[in-house]
Amino acid sequence: MPQTHTETTKKGRDRSSWSQCVSGALVCAFVISTSIALSAQVAMPNFKEMSGSVLPTNEIPAGTVSVRVVRGGPDKPLSKQSVEFFIDGKPRKSVTDEIGRAQVSGLARGTRVRAVAVVDGERLESQEAIVEASGLRILLVATDPEAVKRAEEDKALAAAPPVKGIVVMGSESRVMAVMTNDRLDIYYILQIVNSARTPVDIGGPLVFDLPKEARGATVLEGSSKQATANGPRIRVTGPFAPGVTAVQAAYELPYSGPVARIEQKMPAALQQVTIVVQQIGGLSISSPQIQSKRDVVDQGQALILAQGPGLAAGQTLSLEISGLPHHSTWPRTLALSLASVIAAAGIWGAATASTRRRTA
Repeated sequence: MPQTHTETTKKGRDRSSWSQCVSGALVCAFVISTSIALSAQVAMPNFKEMSGSVLPTNEIPAGTVSVRVVRGGPDKPLSKQSVEFFIDGKPRKSVTDEIGRAQVSGLARGTRVRAVAVVDGERLESQEAIVEASGLRILLVATDPEAVKRAEEDKALAAAPPVKGIVVMGSESRVMAVMTNDRLDIYYILQIVNSARTPVDIGGPLVFDLPKEARGATVLEGSSKQATANGPRIRVTGPFAPGVTAVQAAYELPYSGPVARIEQKMPAALQQVTIVVQQIGGLSISSPQIQSKRDVVDQGQALILAQGPGLAAGQTLSLEISGLPHHSTWPRTLALSLASVIAAAGIWGAATASTRRRTA
């Protein structure tokens, strides 16, 4: 059947509400990931793309330009490598030391500097820099043939047919709880990690059966297209590519009192339990899987960060959120009871009157 205007409007409001909630959760996720020390799986930067960049620094004196020449990355410095500095267009030669560093000093403010090195026929050239009130660092990165070969192998393996294997949920995975207009929203920020160099088939989809109270489950923007929500269930279909498959899901957890509970069975091993709760009023969390808990403040937002050891596949994460804002239910219960009594009295009165009429 075609949607009515009312249904379309309601869905639009729902999407708008989730959009507001999601933006808050993603801000929290960003705050935690950038400002709190977590055991994280950090993608290595591409140092080749950084080659030639200039970084002002106060770690070396003003008027000093330090150049470091490496092959592939900082772990492979090139010593005894010739480096040519062009200072206001005039060349000045130097040679790198054992850690791949060469430098010039005593340059006047406003001096223009550029550094050039040739490694195995590959010309490495920096951006032109102007000496200011601090020192300057320059990184020159030569191509590493071994890294290039491995990258080509990784690309070929990633395109190969999947093999039987397993995935885990990385240590950056977390559960987040955010209060939005007296509504408790739960977010799963998941990193599904395949540490193999080929795609893996785990024998079926990865299925998260959400708590039975979960309502309005959805997969958020930025998640892999392999993830879908169907009722109180999140499915992530395989095969899983090498590296990280990102999934961000959310649902509303209705509650009627000051305490809400979550029981979430993990379909894959979780490397570390991390729970983040937006701190409002007297909100608190507890879990048998938590070993450490602390309050943190970032950008004016109070948060509770709780962590514990990992869970094996099939184990259940148990979490209790207490101190939730709620309204007492006794007025409603009393009103319903009185209404029931009045209704019963009315039925009894009607039945009695009918009996009397029949008797008469």
